[in-house]
Amino acid sequence: MRSLPLALVVLAAALAAASAADAQTPPLPRVGSVPLTVPATALAAGDGRLIVASGTRVLVVDVVRPEAPAGTYEFAQPVLGLAAAGREAYVANSHDGLRRLDLRNPSAPALTGTSATRGQAAGVAAAGALVFVSDNSLGFDVVEGAAGDRAPAGRFERVGEYLGDGFPRGIAAGGGLVFLADQPAGLIVVDVSDPGAPAVAGRLSLGRDPVLAVAAPDERSTGGAPPAVVAVVSGRGGLQAVDVSDPAAPRVAAAVPTAGRPAGAAMWGRTLYAASAGVLEVFDLTDPGRPALAARSALGAAAGPLAVNGELVFAATPGEVVLFRRP
Repeated sequence: MRSLPLALVVLAAALAAASAADAQTPPLPRVGSVPLTVPATALAAGDGRLIVASGTRVLVVDVVRPEAPAGTYEFAQPVLGLAAAGREAYVANSHDGLRRLDLRNPSAPALTGTSATRGQAAGVAAAGALVFVSDNSLGFDVVEGAAGDRAPAGRFERVGEYLGDGFPRGIAAGGGLVFLADQPAGLIVVDVSDPGAPAVAGRLSLGRDPVLAVAAPDERSTGGAPPAVVAVVSGRGGLQAVDVSDPAAPRVAAAVPTAGRPAGAAMWGRTLYAASAGVLEVFDLTDPGRPALAARSALGAAAGPLAVNGELVFAATPGEVVLFRRP
C-alpha cells in the first residue's frame, strides 16, 4: 500500500483534532426564541429588554415576561444602529439623526428625545450618561442625556463632536473611551473624558485590510472601567482580539478562530460572542493572545447580529432571535 503524502497526513490529523475539540465543546443552554417576520438588522439588550431593528421598525420584547405583547415603534427613516442603557434605547435613525426611546413599558415604547446629527446617523454606542452617534462620513457626535435619572431630566443634546478623516463603519464605547472602526484609518481610540473635546488617544492600522466593525465590553460587565481588550472585524483578517490596555498603543493580540466569516460579535467582560456559519461561538479572552473556545451552539440558519446582557445572549437568524443562557 502506498503511503499518504506527509501534507495529507498532517491535514487529516488536524481535522481529527478539530472534530474532537468540537465534540468536547459544550453548547449554551437555549432558553427560548422570538419569531421575526423580517430579518433583524441590529440588536441591543437592556435591563430585561431585547430591542430588535428591522428596516424602519423597532421591536421591543420583555424577556422577563416573554408572554407579554411585544411593542413596536415605527420611524420614518431606516434604523441603522441600536444601543441600550438601562430601560432606554438609542436609535441611529439615518438622516433623522439620533432618537431616544423609553422602554419602561415595553409594549408601548415612547419617544422621549431627538438630537439632530451633522449627517447620516449610522451607528450608536452608550456609556454612562453619554451617547455617541457615528456619522456615515464625519466622525461622531457626543450627546448628553442618556441613562434616565443619571442625566438631567429631558436633556438630550449634542455637547461635543469628533471629526474624523475617514468613514466610520462601527462604534463602541466604555470607560471614557470610544472605539471607532474607520475606513481607511483602521481602529481609532478616542478619549472622551472631556465630552466637549474628544481627543485621539491611539490608532491601529491594518494596512489595506479595512476594519468593518468593533465590539467592546458592555460597561455593566466592567464596572465602568476602561476595557483591556476589544474585538474588531476586518475584511481579510476576520475577527481579531485587540489589546487596548494601553489606549495609546492598541495592538492585535490574536486572530479569533471562528467557524466562518463573522456576521455578529458582542462582548461581556472578557468573553467574546461571535456568530458565523450558522453557529454561535463563545471565546474566553482572559489571555487575549490565546482566544479559548468555551462553548458552541448551532443556530440552524444563517447567522446575524448579536447582543448580550447580564444573563442572556441574543442571536439573530433570518426567522427568529434565539435566546441562550450565558455561561
